[in-house]
Amino acid sequence: MNVSIRAADVPTFERVLGLVLGWMDVSPFDRDGLFRRLVSDPNLDLEGSLVAWHGDDPVGFALAVGRRVPLENAPDDSHRGYLTLLAVHPNHRRAGVGRSLIRAAEDYHRAQGRREVWISPYAPAYLWPGPELERHAEGVACLTSEGYGEVYRPISMEIDLTRAEEPGFVWEARQRLASEGVGLAPLDAGCYLRTMEFARRVFKGDWVRVVRETGSAILSGEASPHRLVVATGSDGRVLGFSHHEGPRFGPIGVDPEERGRKIGQVLMWETLHAQRRSGYASAWFLWSDDATAARLYDGAGFRVVRRFVLLKKTL
Repeated sequence: MNVSIRAADVPTFERVLGLVLGWMDVSPFDRDGLFRRLVSDPNLDLEGSLVAWHGDDPVGFALAVGRRVPLENAPDDSHRGYLTLLAVHPNHRRAGVGRSLIRAAEDYHRAQGRREVWISPYAPAYLWPGPELERHAEGVACLTSEGYGEVYRPISMEIDLTRAEEPGFVWEARQRLASEGVGLAPLDAGCYLRTMEFARRVFKGDWVRVVRETGSAILSGEASPHRLVVATGSDGRVLGFSHHEGPRFGPIGVDPEERGRKIGQVLMWETLHAQRRSGYASAWFLWSDDATAARLYDGAGFRVVRRFVLLKKTL
């Protein structure tokens, strides 16, 4: 199929984002949510927003992103490019459009001096871990044939909040932790800085931004304090926290030195209860591994709904 690949200007970018979700089999975002997430990214470069044209019609889109603004509290990844979005019109698949977009994205990253391309564990404008193994099997095969190798297989899980019941062992853990001086409370001004320091010390990557932005929204009255629940010890030290954004659950994390006390289980249920009180019928997240699922999520009633594959290629 004869297509041309061109970087989008602003009107084209806005137009194509209105089409992309219709080309995709499934997405956790609506058009406005996707648009807000992408345009608020400080690393967005329209030169990496690649549109495949068949005549006057856009038939495919790829978004290549690289680090221009360092990610706070994370290792330098300026050598790494990301391919965060790849979509082809259903009527034009299996005609080389996706392959042309992949190669154009790689050319863009080469021109920026990047040595790797990852699909697609990118923050802060995180969309999804990568293609779904089954639903996007043809796309995975195309990427593999282009030299991309598998790194990891994350899972996405969901829980029906209308039927979820807190297990008895979680209630027992809550009582035991309270007797040991562990407190659970929504984020407030008194523990905001300690929670920020905890996230910065314990978790690399995008967690500090999540705490800062959610904390700012809570302290300004724009968000419910229950969006971020904090566990503290008898000495006031932060032991862990659990977060949600609408029906989306996470991130959740506990100090490695405090694990095994079921703090994570109790935090998780505090957040699930908050989501249910807010009227959500289900809660979901996009990324975990099988070991964490077995330890934390399976017993709560979460079920696997998608399995992704994270891929990379050395240029």
